[in-house]
Formats: sequence, structure tokens, C-alpha cells
Amino acid sequence: MGEPARKLPIPEIDETGETDFDLLDDEPSTVTILQRWVERPDGSMEILELPLTPELFLNPELEDTMVQGRTHGLVRGYFAEMLQRRFRSQTDVMVLEDVKHFLTPGRGPAPDISVIRGARLPDLVEESFSATEQGVVPCLVIEVVSPKDARIRRTDEVDKVKLYERVGIPEYLLVDLPRRATRHRFRLKGYRLDADRHYLPIEPDAQERLLSVTTGLRFGVSAAGDWLEIYDAETGERLLRPLEEVEARQAAEERAAREAAARQAAEDELAKLRAQIEQLGKLSQPGH
Repeated sequence: MGEPARKLPIPEIDETGETDFDLLDDEPSTVTILQRWVERPDGSMEILELPLTPELFLNPELEDTMVQGRTHGLVRGYFAEMLQRRFRSQTDVMVLEDVKHFLTPGRGPAPDISVIRGARLPDLVEESFSATEQGVVPCLVIEVVSPKDARIRRTDEVDKVKLYERVGIPEYLLVDLPRRATRHRFRLKGYRLDADRHYLPIEPDAQERLLSVTTGLRFGVSAAGDWLEIYDAETGERLLRPLEEVEARQAAEERAAREAAARQAAEDELAKLRAQIEQLGKLSQPGH
């Protein structure tokens, strides 16, 4: 006999009247656009713009482009940059950005970010990723929730939760962009498979960061709520962006130069004092 139907955690309405998934957002919903190249009868190509439906969102074509706004693109690019840099020395790890994933035969979404360990044929991954061909599913998927389109937001927050749980993706992280319902702050939530392969919410730590066991990282929001941060789970150190690394290296070099100059000045002063003492010793000897 099959297992009884099991419901995923249902969002509760808080004291402000908002739900965790913000399905009752008080902002007017706009329609997200999907762009698709199509061939005209004369052989030329044109871009066709379609309203992005949940079905298209869950199973786009390889060349489809989803227009979801500047902030969405900046956040997705940030995660791609940081995770690719983090795992660049680990040859068994791939970080993919906006690549279609065939998680079931012939179907699958294009996650904003996915981290994949142990793929059989990583060099063959270009336009799409096939779980069957590669023998693994992503260990972590990150979706930047569509900020304005309530239907697509629900797909990220409800439908994809069910899909990623069903295909066995160990961890799923959602990034909610600043808007009225989030009090204009970034917000994170996530799920992790339990021993029964069911998703449970990832509980934040004391700093409100979410631990990704599969990557050894913690994901959090800045104190001001205006950006996202990634930390090494073992050391607690924040991962720096390339410009920050350059600035930190320059600051360290400048500090080292100042310390070296101070040491040299101290050594020079000590040598001067020793010379003066030696000279005084000679003057105090008989015959001087």
C-alpha cells in the first residue's frame, strides 16, 4: 500500500497578516516575460515575447530567456561568482548558472544556481544538465524568487519545493528580494532532505544564517538587510568578492610595509644608541 499523501510545511500568517510565502502580497503583481527566438517563414529569426507561465517556468526550452529584472540578475550573478570561485580548485564540483536541468526524462527547470558534485561527464555539460546522463542531481539549488509575478513566485516557493524534494535534491535555498512584503530587506529560507527524503525547513543559526551541509557554507543577509553574505561554515569567515580580496590584500601589504618600516626604524634607533654607549665607554677609559 502506498504512503499517505504528505503535505509540505504550510506557511502561517504572522502578526502583520503576511504569510511566509507572501502569496497575499499587497504589491500589484506584474507579468514576467519569457523571450524565445523563433524562425519566420522566410528563414529569418525574431524574438517572441510570451507571458511566463508556471508550466514554461518549470520546463523552459534551451534558448529561452526569462526577463526578471536587474536585481534578480545581480543576485544570481553574485552567487555564481562566489560559488565558482569557492569551488574552482575542486575538480569534482560544478557550479551552473541558468542552465536547463533535465531532472526527469525530457523535462526540467533552469535553476538560477546549482552546485553539483561527482558528475560522470562534467565536460559535456554546456547548454543543459541531465541527471540521468551524469548520474547525480545537484546537491544544492538556489532560486532567486521572482519579485513581482505572484504566479512565478508561487512556483519557486511551492511547486519547485515539491519537484526538488521528489527528485532528491538534498538542499534547496530561496532568496527573496527586497519589496514591501519583506520590509525592503533580503530574506532567505531553505529546505533540507531528512532521513526519509522529505524536506524540512533549514533552521537559521544565532546569526540568522542558513547552513548548507552539502557545501560547507552558511548563507546570510547583511546587518542592514541590503545584500547577501556567504560564510565558511568551519572558520566563520565571510567569503570576499574579488574587489574585496584585492583591497584586503593591498591593506595587508600596506600594513606589513608600515610594520617593516617601524621595525627598521626601531633597529636603527637601537643601533644608534649602542654606538653612543660604546663611544661613552671609550671616553670613560683612562687616557681619554
